Amino acid sequence: MTSNNGVEADPKPLASNKQHMDRSRPVPWTQQWLLKLQRSAGSRSGGWGVLLLGCGITVLFLWLLMRELDLAAFREALTRLSLQASLIALAFLTMGYTTRIIRWWWMLRFLDPQVPMGVCVWPFLTSISLNNVLPFRIGDGLRILGFRQKLKCQPMGLAGTLATERIMDLLVLCGFFFLGLLGLPEGAFPHQFSTAAAALAGFSMAGLLLLMVLLPQLVRYAQHLQKQSSLKKRQWLAAILAQGLYFAGALSIIRSSSHMLVLLMLSLISWGFEGAVFASVAADFHGHAAPLAPWFALATGTLATLLPSTPGYIGTFDYFAAQGLIAYGASPEAAAAFAIAVHGVLWVPLTSCGLIYLALQGTKR
Repeated sequence: MTSNNGVEADPKPLASNKQHMDRSRPVPWTQQWLLKLQRSAGSRSGGWGVLLLGCGITVLFLWLLMRELDLAAFREALTRLSLQASLIALAFLTMGYTTRIIRWWWMLRFLDPQVPMGVCVWPFLTSISLNNVLPFRIGDGLRILGFRQKLKCQPMGLAGTLATERIMDLLVLCGFFFLGLLGLPEGAFPHQFSTAAAALAGFSMAGLLLLMVLLPQLVRYAQHLQKQSSLKKRQWLAAILAQGLYFAGALSIIRSSSHMLVLLMLSLISWGFEGAVFASVAADFHGHAAPLAPWFALATGTLATLLPSTPGYIGTFDYFAAQGLIAYGASPEAAAAFAIAVHGVLWVPLTSCGLIYLALQGTKR
């Protein structure tokens, strides 16, 4: 599984106007991949329509967040975030993303036991960074395609690890959401959001169980097809089956109870640290909040990022994170300031790390 037909070792410059292109100056390989991913995403039917829809949804939720605020009280609330709380939150954020990288490395070792943990750091951080500034989940595409040679894994194997990440994250976030909901009186939080979260948790659990039951049968069937002599005449189908097996190989980690337990533990730890980021910031805005309030805001804000929006989840995250804190008694002004502050604490360091890496290392393989 570690063999790779990777990216070309000597990338050629990409430019639309070759008359003005300096042929002796190579374009960074990361820029090449980003150009390819952007063209592919933008050429999909309705791709730009989805982006426009996301922009509209962002504007809607920003309006919902701000429409009834006392602006003077809101401005005053924004000044409450202290340097001490910011540094504590940054420390928890670092620990949380270190745990996520360890989790991803542990999944990659299921495909290649020799992969070092250090090689996983920058592919992970740059994917988060680019998802924060570019549409169509281009950061995920770069992690799967742009770093496959460095990681020595097949693209669909990497895609399988991302799918496993998403499943585990959804399960943990839904758990935090329903735990927080238990501490609220009836009707304190919109019923529609609770219903959507219940459906999401149900689909995640059902999908997980289906994978555990059906994955071995699907793998055996694909392997049977690979042995058919008629497949040699259809190389495209053979390639699809091979990549499908790499994807299934990555997903098969969830079929082992011991591996599943480790994944769940690492997911709980990573999201626990991120909840501590929320708690550190919330202490400056709503110090007398119930202990579950920041983790409930974490769940509501993060689950809302599944809605279409602009890159960085502007509007959707902020509105629902604020609603999570309001449900526990915070004023709308304090909750809105909290949501914007915690969004900045999450967005700025992660985005800066990834973009700086791309700027400094973009020409290196």
